[in-house]
Amino acid sequence: MLGFVIVSHSKRLADEVIELCNEMKKYNFPVVNGSGTDEDYLGSNPLIIAEAIKKAYIKGGVAIFGDLGSSILNAELALEFLDEDYDKEKIKIMDAPLVEGVLMGMAINDDKLTLKELEDELKELKFLSKI
Repeated sequence: MLGFVIVSHSKRLADEVIELCNEMKKYNFPVVNGSGTDEDYLGSNPLIIAEAIKKAYIKGGVAIFGDLGSSILNAELALEFLDEDYDKEKIKIMDAPLVEGVLMGMAINDDKLTLKELEDELKELKFLSKI
């Protein structure tokens, strides 16, 4: 089982994605909002993301989902703020659309899911047609 971190430029948007996706959860695992800035302006902050990773960190690892390029860059930077208590091999930024990626991830997350398996499943979403 994995913990999830949602990183959006809008903290409110991430809250809504989490609320929607919680409907798909079969099991209890951490889903943490790592979005926004200290002043609640639009943007992302690597220190906020690092704290979210710490809260979401469980034995199986942490999957990070971001909305735009700089949220991904700040998530990468956040990994540098983690100390040796956190195995960085068990923390992965997912290359998937934010809403669809989190929805699929929450639906399939169970005791057996690994970061690699989630990553493989999410590859399909890049070619998903909505019409």
